[in-house]
Amino acid sequence: MNGEQMVHADGEALKGHIKDDDLVMVDFWATWCAPCRAMAPMLDRLATEFPSLRIVKVDAEKHKQLLGDYDVRSLPTLQVYRAGQRVDQLMGKVPYEMMRRAVQSVS
Repeated sequence: MNGEQMVHADGEALKGHIKDDDLVMVDFWATWCAPCRAMAPMLDRLATEFPSLRIVKVDAEKHKQLLGDYDVRSLPTLQVYRAGQRVDQLMGKVPYEMMRRAVQSVS
């Protein structure tokens, strides 16, 4: 996986990635969230399968103000953006195939 393909971001950086990158998955997570940790290897696998996908990880504990701005009601939450527009949102621990379909449907 490309080191630039998966990045950590705060509010301003997140806005930039959504605006500037064609295909983005935002992962709202927290260190205390067991389902978030369980999904991390699946995100690595997804990044390998879709080289054009940028995965932006947002630590919900460090950036609580973003949760309301991005309509995050539970962790983990994955949001898929295409050309700056949110096209999908997955809440809770989801199977790999659901993550894959969310990206594949817009790639």
